[in-house]
Amino acid sequence: MWVRRQEKMILRKGAPLDDAQIADARRIGVVYPERVRTLVVKTIPPRLSRPIAALAARLGLAPSSTIGMALGYGIFLRADFAASRALLLHELAHTAQYERLGFRPFLAQYLHECLAGGYPNGALEREAQRLATEVVHRSPVNSCDKTAGRAARD
Repeated sequence: MWVRRQEKMILRKGAPLDDAQIADARRIGVVYPERVRTLVVKTIPPRLSRPIAALAARLGLAPSSTIGMALGYGIFLRADFAASRALLLHELAHTAQYERLGFRPFLAQYLHECLAGGYPNGALEREAQRLATEVVHRSPVNSCDKTAGRAARD
């Protein structure tokens, strides 16, 4: 499965969270933040097969518009948004959802929500947006994160 292969690649090549990011991951609900790795890339996802690319375009998740993507414990961050705490929090919320629901059930629910209601109208996406916004606004350390409002999305 493409998603699992990408997660394994991120886990192998990505960077672990630093102490502040681990604390944020715990605040957002990630049970095992030490397992999370982030990989900064030019486009997200970096490579897609034709069928997956067609599905991504249909869901509005084209590489040109996607700035972050959580695949289990692996998180892609687009280079021009890699410093956004709000974006990382949003993707960590998806990691917490993977933990809570399980890998395949999360993907099935997320894809269903995207197909049925359109991206970003699904419950999982709205939950990730809400959690990221709450953590950003509760923490004075990142009041200078100018990308908080617009980057708290995939």
